[in-house]
Parts: sequence; structure tokens; C-alpha cells
Amino acid sequence: MPLPQRSHSGRANVAVLVTTTVVLLIGAEVVLRALYHPQYVDSVIRYDPVLGWSLKPDARLVSNDPDRGFHSHIQTNSLGLREREIAAKKRPGVRRILVIGDSVVFGSGLETEDRFSDVLGRLLADGVEVINAGIPGWGNDQELLFYERTLRSLRPDVVVLTITVNNDIVNNALDDALFEGGTKPRFVAEGDSLRMIPPAAAPPLGFKARCKRFLRKSRLLLFVKHRLAQRTATQRVREDVVYAPHGYESFRHLSHWSVYDARGSDAIAAAWTVTERILLRFASDCRADSAAFIVFAMPLKLEMDAAWRNEMIRRTGVDAASLDFELPYRRLASFCTDHGIEFHYPREEFVASEGAGPLYFERDSHPNARGNAITAAWLARTLTAESPP
Repeated sequence: MPLPQRSHSGRANVAVLVTTTVVLLIGAEVVLRALYHPQYVDSVIRYDPVLGWSLKPDARLVSNDPDRGFHSHIQTNSLGLREREIAAKKRPGVRRILVIGDSVVFGSGLETEDRFSDVLGRLLADGVEVINAGIPGWGNDQELLFYERTLRSLRPDVVVLTITVNNDIVNNALDDALFEGGTKPRFVAEGDSLRMIPPAAAPPLGFKARCKRFLRKSRLLLFVKHRLAQRTATQRVREDVVYAPHGYESFRHLSHWSVYDARGSDAIAAAWTVTERILLRFASDCRADSAAFIVFAMPLKLEMDAAWRNEMIRRTGVDAASLDFELPYRRLASFCTDHGIEFHYPREEFVASEGAGPLYFERDSHPNARGNAITAAWLARTLTAESPP
């Protein structure tokens, strides 16, 4: 007769073990939610049926990525911009400057007040309103569509399109899926016009997808995943394994190197054609809106930091002899001049400022607060010189 008792005792022990494990896991999750704030950008980014992805309106998060030296607070407004609330109608006598771009404009790794758009607003002060419309990962195609759908209603006086050349030219030719499972829209050149290929529909959010979304936000799982990733990265360094950092792949027909490759290719030529037609359409839209249109290229770490560049070349195995880091800027300058578009690339200002301290994050290619401050000062001088009396 003792067997049923032992069986009952065994079940009780299993129940206690399971209950204890669940309590410990819940406790660990609660503690980590209070103490551990990882970066998971998809919590502020949503699928968009026109743009591929966009920022959620009225969202907040703490973005924390120790590997890249990032820690910042992100808050969006009702338009889905990382900005203060913007009145649809500008105040009389106010000059409204709209800055459009990708993560460089968005201010990855920076607090809002350290971005060049915000510093620019403080430098220009009264009578000028600067609006930041940067969205991480976007190409110029998405930026054009967003301007036409939403931003032109703000009636800007000046539109500054910020081009990140090693990203944007390539992005304009691709429909890569980056956030929330959606792809990006893209244009293809047909004759003298552009035809848009819309983004793929969002995958259905079934039970499995909902579970994955929930688990992605578990602090405990993110903590474990982050620690395992750190161990893997450390092991790679110890073994000196050659690997390609994201975006710098040398084995794709289009990579972050393609725009600098003097040998050229059909793929990058087609990407340039689409990019130039996007610029022409942007310029046409701005003329129709009585807004000045400026194409602005911020100098990139890959171009300015020789040590960083040489390490990227070593790791990816790209043919350095074929790279010309002035090539995309010569082409942009020539194209913009031919079509009456204002273009700026303040390389000399960045070169002159290098000796006083770093302009980019140490473990990431984005410009740091100092790089943004230099950009803002240069733009303030340029925009003040061009403003009407």
C-alpha cells in the first residue's frame, strides 16, 4: 500500500519544483525589467503598408546597447517623429526647416538634445523652427514617400534631405526586410519616370507570431541572449575569425562598399539612376510647395577614420585598391549642379575638427554628440547666409 503514497509524493515534488521554477523565472523577469534595459528597436517601430515601417506615434523607450556605447531615451510625437509635438500650422513669421534622413538624422545613440537638428534649432533661435524627420533604416525612397504623404502638410520653408551615401544609394535599390517582418518599398526606373513597388504585406500575426513577439520582449531571454552573443563575439576575436560586420559584406552584388568602387557595376549604376530620379522628384515637390530643397551629405566615419576603415577592409576582404571615397560626392555634386539642386558636403570642416576629439562613437559608425555639434554649426552658418533679408 505505500506505492500510491510514493507516487503522490513524487507528483507533489514535481509540482513544487515546477512552481518554484516558475516563481524564480517570474522573479528574474521582474528584477531584470527594473534593472536591465536592452535595446530592442522594434518596440518603437511598426509595420507600415506604404513605407514598410515607421515609428509608432506617441511611443517611448529606453534604447540601451552597451556593445555600441549607446544609451538614450526615445519619445515620438503624434506624427511618428522623434520630436516634440508639431503644430500643423506654423506661427506667422516663423521659418520652418525640415530635416529628413535615416538613423544619422534620427540620432542613434544620442539624446534628443544632442542631435544636430536640435542644436541647429538652438543656434538659429527665434524665428526658426527645426523639425527632425529621421527614421532608422530608411532609404531616400521611403523619405520621399513620407514627405509626399505627411510632411509636406507642415509647409516647410526649407527641406534638408540628408544622404548617407554608403547606405542610401544601395537601399534605394533593395527591398530588404528590416523591421517588423515587412519589406521596404522601392522604385524602379521605367523610361524617364519611376514606378513604385510597394512593400510586402505584413505576415499574419498568428499564435506563433504572437508568442515570438512576447518572447522577444522578455528581459530574461534578452539578457541570456545578450550574454551568449558576447561570449560568441569574444571567442571570434580570440580565434581571429574573419567575418563581415553587418552592412559591409563584400560578397553581395550591392554592399556598403559598392558606392565607392571605381570599377562600377550594373547594379550600382541602376541604384544611382533611381537615386537621382528620387532627388529630382523631391526637388519638384519642394518647388511646388515653395520650399527650398537642399541635399546634405554628412561625412562618414568610413571616410574620415582611417583606422576604422582599414579594419573594415581587413575584416571584409574588400579590394581596397578599387575604392575611391570621393567618388559618390563628385557624382552628387555634378548631378545637383546640372539640375539646379543645392548640395553640401562639409568634409573640410570635419577634417579640421578631427584633432580636437572623436567625431563618431568609438564602437559604431554614427556621429557622436561632437560630430552633431559641428554639423549644426556648419548648417547654421550656411542657412543663415542663404536666408532672405
